[in-house]
Amino acid sequence: MAPKQPGLVNSISRLFVAPSNRAVPKSLYVYGNVGTGKTMVMDLFYDTLPIDRKRRVHFHAFMLDVHARIHRIKTTTAASDPILPLADDIAKESYVLCFDEFQVTDIADAMILRHLFTELFDRGVVLVTTSNRHPSELYKNGIQRQSFVPCIDLLMKKCHVLSLDSGTDYRKIDRERSQHPVFLHPLNAATRQSINQLTDKLTHHQPLTPKTLRFLGRELIIPEQANGVARVTFKDVCANALSAADYLEMVKHFHTIILTNIPRMTMKHRAEARRFITLIDAMYEAKVTLIASAENSIMDIFNADEGQDAIADQMRLMMDELQVDVSEVSSPLFTGQEEAFAFQRALSRLIQMQSKDWVNKDLQ
Repeated sequence: MAPKQPGLVNSISRLFVAPSNRAVPKSLYVYGNVGTGKTMVMDLFYDTLPIDRKRRVHFHAFMLDVHARIHRIKTTTAASDPILPLADDIAKESYVLCFDEFQVTDIADAMILRHLFTELFDRGVVLVTTSNRHPSELYKNGIQRQSFVPCIDLLMKKCHVLSLDSGTDYRKIDRERSQHPVFLHPLNAATRQSINQLTDKLTHHQPLTPKTLRFLGRELIIPEQANGVARVTFKDVCANALSAADYLEMVKHFHTIILTNIPRMTMKHRAEARRFITLIDAMYEAKVTLIASAENSIMDIFNADEGQDAIADQMRLMMDELQVDVSEVSSPLFTGQEEAFAFQRALSRLIQMQSKDWVNKDLQ
């Protein structure tokens, strides 16, 4: 971290004083390809920002919090528009709001964000966010995207839009690897033996027992866990209908997740692939150690080209039922382009998560 120079700190302090005392500074939207340092730059900014009213949160967690607050406002108050008291609360808590991995893939989120950002900017909140997409590419070709365009226009008006794209994925630069390999393949007896040995080492030979996580009025059963280590299969957490809320809850309770039997995925498995991507995002954000066994190497566990025909047929059937124009089949949300794009980020993170400075110290 760069040293805090008095002159620099004083300059930043003058910039981020209360909005009632001076003009509100423009927000910042940083975008670029995977592994180019966007999150690192935002974290450096956040850590050196000399104010108390600031919040740094991953976009998945931010939207989960937003949905939970909206539900609470609707069930406990008579507010006709829950976004207004929500924006009031967020503005009171955070003058500067930083979140990572801004993306919009859901129509409900798109509509909430359009209204919420308008109210937050009106209240003087400064947004600092990172994304793999330029604002104009957000929710591209999504259902009813035209309704989201005003939010894009608002971001372009209120934010400095900065490209941080050196062409290098710094996560893929050679790093010192952990003493023990942590991404094991193929799925055979030798891999199973290695996984068992790593499990014993990390749990200090404690017996594995089930644990039930209770949150948001629901339950998630972890079939095997001990000493802060969860052992789950790909089928347990990616083939079942779990969401970002489940994965964010998991990483609160476990410093290490042993994920076994990861299959080779194609576009026929796009739902499982998206859950896997979301799980990796949650683990990366929380700096959780991943031990994994897979059918193929990291670079070969996902094929975005295979299975496209089946996806197109499924989408056409769904669109016929919803009476949506068939031209929507070209949408990246439906053809799997979003999954292919997001998987590149996941692969980049998986490579970094094998490094010595990332892996649980018990394996050093």
